[in-house]
Amino acid sequence: MPIHPMIVHFPIALLTTFVLLEILWFIFRKDWIKNSSVLTLFIGLISVIPTLLSGEASAEAIENIQQVAELVKSHETFAKLTGLTFLIVFIIKVVLMRTGKLNFKTNLIPFILSLVGIYFLIQTGLRGGELVYKHGAGILF
Repeated sequence: MPIHPMIVHFPIALLTTFVLLEILWFIFRKDWIKNSSVLTLFIGLISVIPTLLSGEASAEAIENIQQVAELVKSHETFAKLTGLTFLIVFIIKVVLMRTGKLNFKTNLIPFILSLVGIYFLIQTGLRGGELVYKHGAGILF
């Protein structure tokens, strides 16, 4: 039984929640929101690891099928770009927090990067959805 479909929604939910918490922090400027957003991002990044690994394992079963090979590769590329983008956001935020320089202005760069990450996340999901719903990838009979 493939694990990927069972765990893929954790990074989607956590990384999206991170961006929503960032927006709330911009509005209300409460420390607990800032801390919650960074913790949510950290947990989201941890959830990316098994999701990528299980996706790689699932892809092995279908990547040799001519009709979906390019779509699988594109899905994988966007998934890796998502993880990398949010990792960079996390590193920047931690450095800013540790140096005491995290404020409205300095948070704009990681926030804009996180929006790029959300774009990559959406592209990953669209391709994953196409693999499942259009090509039947990962469907057990």
